[in-house]
Amino acid sequence: MIKPNYKTWIRTKAIVIFSILAVISLSFLLFSFLSPWFLFFIIPTFIFSYVLLIISLSKYQFSTKGGNYQAKIHSIIVQEVTGNKILDIGCGSGHLLSQIAKLNPEADLTGIDYWGENWEYSKELCENNFRIENISNKYTFRKETASNLPEDIGCFDCIVSCLTFHEVNDVKDKTVPIAEALMHLRHSGKFVFFDLFQDRKLYPDYSKIEEVIRLQHGVITKRYSLSNAMKLPFPLNHKKVLRYAKIIIGEIK
Repeated sequence: MIKPNYKTWIRTKAIVIFSILAVISLSFLLFSFLSPWFLFFIIPTFIFSYVLLIISLSKYQFSTKGGNYQAKIHSIIVQEVTGNKILDIGCGSGHLLSQIAKLNPEADLTGIDYWGENWEYSKELCENNFRIENISNKYTFRKETASNLPEDIGCFDCIVSCLTFHEVNDVKDKTVPIAEALMHLRHSGKFVFFDLFQDRKLYPDYSKIEEVIRLQHGVITKRYSLSNAMKLPFPLNHKKVLRYAKIIIGEIK
């Protein structure tokens, strides 16, 4: 039986790169018996190995075999979805939208993503996953940038986004895609945003996030850290993974 191919948030390419770097550093370190200068490779060996541990274990824990935390996070978002016309900004391989479809078979679904070369997602993968899942909803997948959504994409009853805004690389200010998303919400429309909103390197001023929402006539009805919704194991609770993850929910007034 063919199963859908939903990718995790951790790129395999990153694991391969740090595996190679760790092996190379370790190889040089083994030559320390010939010269003490090779002992300098202790530090890079430790660093590359530690990063490899973080990303490899995170990928495992996000997968169905390692706790399925990615699906659990999606479930938190899905429970908040209302309305019949839904937009997922940064739909990846389509898993979040597929869960929304199963909850509401009548929903009209749109998924947008830039599907950059560094990621293992694609429009074709999303469509193939939906075919395998026999999803009967009306759905559309489009390649767009979250920083500048086209007018013809329309307005929605609910817009969701999961770990996407901070990955929008064509703008330095990560609140730009937030404002752009809210422009495509109908009156009384709901938004459910999940991102690393508490990471000051990505969002230097958290108050600006709330200001952007307010300027688009949005009202925050609920906000909380992911760690308050579920207990995160190591390394998902690491600052480079999900420690700074936060959920912001609200509506347009």
